[in-house]
Amino acid sequence: MKRFNLYQTVGCLFALLVLFSCEQVDLDKGVTERVGLLNFAVSIPGQSIEYPATKPGPYANDDTIVIRVPSTDENPLDLKRLKTFASLGHNSTIEPALGQITDFSAPIAVTVKDGDGAVTRHVVKVVPALPKTVFSKVWFKSSEALGIKRTNISGIAVVGEHLLVADFNGGNTGMDNGLRVLNKNTGELVKSIAPPTTYCMQVVADNADHFIVNRYNIYSAGFMVYYYENVDAAPKLILNYPASAGCPVNLGRKVSVIGNLKSGKAYVYATTNGTNTVYYWEFRDGVAVSTEPTVLRYASASPWTYAHIQRKSLDASSDHYLTYCNYNASDPNLLEGSRFVSFTPDMEETMMAKQNHYYKILGFNAFRVGGEEFTALLTQGYYAWDATHIKVFETNDPSKFGQQPGSAGYSDFMLFQSEAYGGTNYNRYGDLVADVRGDEVYLYATMATNAATNSGVMVYKMKYNKP
Repeated sequence: MKRFNLYQTVGCLFALLVLFSCEQVDLDKGVTERVGLLNFAVSIPGQSIEYPATKPGPYANDDTIVIRVPSTDENPLDLKRLKTFASLGHNSTIEPALGQITDFSAPIAVTVKDGDGAVTRHVVKVVPALPKTVFSKVWFKSSEALGIKRTNISGIAVVGEHLLVADFNGGNTGMDNGLRVLNKNTGELVKSIAPPTTYCMQVVADNADHFIVNRYNIYSAGFMVYYYENVDAAPKLILNYPASAGCPVNLGRKVSVIGNLKSGKAYVYATTNGTNTVYYWEFRDGVAVSTEPTVLRYASASPWTYAHIQRKSLDASSDHYLTYCNYNASDPNLLEGSRFVSFTPDMEETMMAKQNHYYKILGFNAFRVGGEEFTALLTQGYYAWDATHIKVFETNDPSKFGQQPGSAGYSDFMLFQSEAYGGTNYNRYGDLVADVRGDEVYLYATMATNAATNSGVMVYKMKYNKP
C-alpha cells in the first residue's frame, strides 16, 4: 500500500509539472493568470474610500479608464490632488508610481509592463460627479457638554424636535436619573424625565413620535415596557413579562419598535445575552395581543454575547435584519465577533461580509429615503479601547452583502465611514438612530465610554440626491 501511494504521488507531481510548463494557472480560481493592469482607483487624501473605475479590468492596450468621484458645490472635488491605487498582474510594474498625489485636471497616461515584458498603455480620466449621497459631520458633544451624568449611555431616540438620551442610574429613581430631553439640532437641554421604574435600559421611538422606556430583567423583576405619548406625558405600563412567566435573565438589553404604539399595528422586540433567541410582541391600538412573547430562534448562531434586531415592515411575512456578537476574550485571529444578516420568514439568510465592519457592531438602523434603503452601523474594533466609527451602506439588494473592500462597485455599496472616536467601552453599549427629514437624514449615535470627556453623542447628515 505504501508503495502504491508513492507511485501515485510521483504521477501527480509529474502531471502538475506538465500543466505548469504549458501555462500559468490561478489555482484559487481555476483560470489562467491575469496579467497587466487589472483595476485602477483613486481616493481623496484623508479619506478611506477608494473610487474604482466605472468598468472593471483587466484592461487592454489603449483602453481609456473612467473614474467618477463625488463632487458637490459645498465640497468641490480637487482634481489636482488625488491618490492613485491599482491592481497589477504578477511581476507587473506601472508608471507613474502608485500611492502618490496625482493631478487629474487632465487625463493622465499610464504605462504597464507585465512579467513577460509586454507593455500596454492606458489613459485614466477622473470625472467629478454629483453623488447619490453626501455626508457631513454636524457635531459631536461630550456627555460633559450635554449634562449627561452616566457616561455609559445605553440608548437614544429622536421624537419630534427632541433627542432623548438615556441617563439611567441602576436602582435609583428621580428626575436626575432618567432621560435627558435635548434639542435635536443643538443638543441643548430642554428638560429631564424621571425613569418610570428602576433598572431601565433603553429609550426607543415608534414610527409616530411616541416612545417607550424599558426595564430589563435584572434581579428577577421581569421585562417591562412603559409608553409615552410625548415628552410631557406620564408613562403607561403596556407590557409586563415577569420572570415567573419564563422571562430570561437580562431580557431588554436591546429593544426595537416598528409601527404606531397608539393606533394600528406595532411590534416590540427584545434580546438578551447567552441565547440565540429573540422575543417579540404584537400590539394593536396600544394593547399587546398577548403578554406571552413570540420566540424566534436564530439557529445559525451560537448563544451570543448580545444582539439587536430590526423588523423590516409590518407585513406578517416581513424579513428581518439581525446583528449578533460572539465576543471571545481569546480571539487573536478575530474569527468571531459580530455578524450582520438579513433573513426571511423561512430563514433564508444573507450575511454581510465581516470585512465590512469591525469586530463589534454596537448598534444599527436601517432606514428609507427616496424609495431606497440604507443601513447605518455603529462599529468598534476588538478591544474596549479601540476606535468606534459609523459606517453607512446601501442595502436595497442583500445579494450585495458579500462585497468586500476593493471589489468592483464597492463605493456604491459602502457609502461612508466617519472619523474615529476614542474611549473605553467595556459594556459594549452603543445605539444609533436615523432621523429622516425629506431628502436629508440625520444620524445620531452614542459614544458609551467611562469618561465624560469622550463619551457623548455624534451627529452626521446624509444628503440624498435622487438619481
